[in-house]
Amino acid sequence: MDCTAKLSVIVPVYNVAPYLRKCLDSLLGQSYSNLEIILCDDGSTDNSGAICDEYAQKDSRCLVIHKENEGVCTARNAAFQKVTGDYVTFVDSDDFLEPNAYETVLSAVQEHAADACFYGWKRIHADTGQTQYTFKGRTGIGTGEEALRQALLFNGYAGHIWNKVFSTAYWKQDGVIRLPEMDPAFAVGEDCEWLGRMLRPYRNVVFLSDCLYNYLVRSDSAVNIRQFTEARLTEIPAREKIAQEAAAVWPALEDPARAKAYARLIQNGKLAFQLRDRHAAARIKPHLSKNRRSYFRCGEISLTQKLKAIAAEVLIRFT
Repeated sequence: MDCTAKLSVIVPVYNVAPYLRKCLDSLLGQSYSNLEIILCDDGSTDNSGAICDEYAQKDSRCLVIHKENEGVCTARNAAFQKVTGDYVTFVDSDDFLEPNAYETVLSAVQEHAADACFYGWKRIHADTGQTQYTFKGRTGIGTGEEALRQALLFNGYAGHIWNKVFSTAYWKQDGVIRLPEMDPAFAVGEDCEWLGRMLRPYRNVVFLSDCLYNYLVRSDSAVNIRQFTEARLTEIPAREKIAQEAAAVWPALEDPARAKAYARLIQNGKLAFQLRDRHAAARIKPHLSKNRRSYFRCGEISLTQKLKAIAAEVLIRFT
């Protein structure tokens, strides 16, 4: 394979000192070494920033940005300004990769002259180290539209951006890479919304079932805390924007996008019911009817799941 292609790896960092070294060691230990690792410390209050600086001093492939805390979207946007690679990817700073991850991915990208690659991932419990689930979708080659469809499926590559690699060629103007920015209005669902925009020009995406990314499930992470915050509720408008943008570019994807939106509304609505959070339930209810039909038309969803969704919606409406 051609090892002259540079891969830019964007790592937003915020208060992850117990996990950061394992993450960075997994990057520096990759069998594919032509990397540009951009660490954006988003105003950490622990020693995460110092750890970033330490790694930058011992390996020139690491570049550190220190900024005020504004959230993961602005951290990634700041890192976008530093990208010089032929490809770009993302890693959450508490996760880690298999040693051959990027070699496997870039080899497939080069073999198929692909614009992007989606690959499998594992969900690992932070306390026990045990694998809870493995996620993988179809294999082969597809268009940008098919790639977004795969991201919207309920069992597949998901709408995350850390198990994907993207060519920067489409975003280069006058020798400068200008990636589309993430929307800081969304704290949850922001990655899938950005993904839909990023995939628009891509004609050739390769899908690998190899599980190369390890996603750490922490009980104290923002998406797993069993309470509602304004940040968590931003997923509602994020999902609506995903559906609207999908409909504008690839009309056939509006139904899958709205089906996924409904599933997420039900999941969050059940939590609102369990917590007796009337404010959160009130924010969720108006969006159920808009997305319900797409969910029940989705052939990927079993009758049992649909019946459970009906029961859950009744509970949500009485919260």
